[in-house]
Amino acid sequence: MKYVMLIFNTPASSELTAEERQAWSSEIFAWYEKQSGTGTLPDGGAQLQGPETARTLRATGVTDGPFMETKEVLGGYSVLETDTYDQAVEISKTWPGVDRGLITIELRPVVQF
Repeated sequence: MKYVMLIFNTPASSELTAEERQAWSSEIFAWYEKQSGTGTLPDGGAQLQGPETARTLRATGVTDGPFMETKEVLGGYSVLETDTYDQAVEISKTWPGVDRGLITIELRPVVQF
């Protein structure tokens, strides 16, 4: 079964120094390298450009920016493939920064047609 890990940056992540951000990036690259060897990342993932590049489409039209009532911003995603939802949850818990409150992850099953 496939799951999408939506990775939201919290306000704490924007308070990192340049050195802390570089160290965190290294942790993230190491996470991808470790997971790619397990076969749980069939479609990989991607970092998204900043929220200032977003366009929001609604019935009333298109506006610049995400303009959602949240302090967290979607920063990227990864696609996991595991046998169970619990396995996907356990893998998601290991994402660098979850334990430090730098990010929040929303994990959702992918509908298979």
